[in-house]
Amino acid sequence: MKHDPLKQIKTEHSLTKLIIHNDVCQAEIYLHGAHLTHYQVHGEKALVFDGKNSVVTPPKSVHAGIPVCWPWFGAHPTDSSKPQHGFARDRVWQLKSTETITANETKVVLKLSDDENTHTLFPYAFDLELTFTIGKKLTVSLKTTNLDKTPFNITQALHTYFALSSVQDVIITGVKDTPFVDYTDDKKEKNEHKVLEIREEVNRVYIPTSSTCTIIDKKLNRKIIIEKHGSNSTTIWNPWKESGIHDLTGNKYSHFVCIETTNALSDQKELKPKESHTIEQIISSETL
Repeated sequence: MKHDPLKQIKTEHSLTKLIIHNDVCQAEIYLHGAHLTHYQVHGEKALVFDGKNSVVTPPKSVHAGIPVCWPWFGAHPTDSSKPQHGFARDRVWQLKSTETITANETKVVLKLSDDENTHTLFPYAFDLELTFTIGKKLTVSLKTTNLDKTPFNITQALHTYFALSSVQDVIITGVKDTPFVDYTDDKKEKNEHKVLEIREEVNRVYIPTSSTCTIIDKKLNRKIIIEKHGSNSTTIWNPWKESGIHDLTGNKYSHFVCIETTNALSDQKELKPKESHTIEQIISSETL
C-alpha cells in the first residue's frame, strides 16, 4: 500500500504537525518552533529521543527531537529577562515548500521572518530558512540571512536529543583532546583527555571543534554518527537525575544525550547586511 509521503494534521491543541512517511523512514515536525519530534528509519529504533507521544502545549518546550535555538544559545548575553535559547523555538514557522526528491527522500523547507514581536527581542530584519532532508540520513540546515541595514551577531544551536539504551552504557567519540567550558563547574576551561563517558550531569561547550561525533551504543548494537558544517563548537548535555525538568521525570534522563551543533561562545557569527550563514547537522546510524 502506497503512503502519501507528507501530510499535515492538526493536533488537539490546534498546532500544525507535518507527518513524513516515505519508503525508508518516518518523521514528524511541528510548525510551532520548526521542531522535529520524531525520526525513525523503518525497521530500526528511533534515532532521536522521541517526542512522538509528547503533548506539545506552548509555551512549555518539549525536551526531545531537535529544538532550534536562535538568535542566541543559552541565556541572553546581556538581558536575563529574555527567553532562554532565543525565540525561534517559540514561534510558528511558515511551510515554504515540500519536495519528494525520490521515494526514499523527502525535503521540507520552513521559514521564519522578523515582525513587530521579534523586534522587541531582536531589533533586526532577518530571514531564517530551515531545511530538513529526510531519508536514510537526516540532514538539518539552518540558514540565517541579515536583511537589516546594520550588522548583527548570533549564537545558535540544533539542540538534538539522541535516543540511547542507557546514557551510562554508551561512549561518545569526537571530543577527545578538545578544550571545553564546563557549565557544571563555574564555566571553568578544561580539556577532554579521553573518550567521553557520562556518569553525572554534563553541560559542556567544546570549542574549537568541527569534528564528527559518534555515539557507540553496544546494547542497541548501533552507532549514531553526527556530522556538521558551519559550526566550530559542539555542546554535550545530560541533566542527570532529579533535574526538575517538567517532561524529563523519573529515569527519562537515562535514555538520551544531547549532542548539539552550535555556534556558541567565541564561535558566534557576525552577519553583515545581505550576508548569510548556514549551520548544518547530518545524522545517520550504522550497525556495530
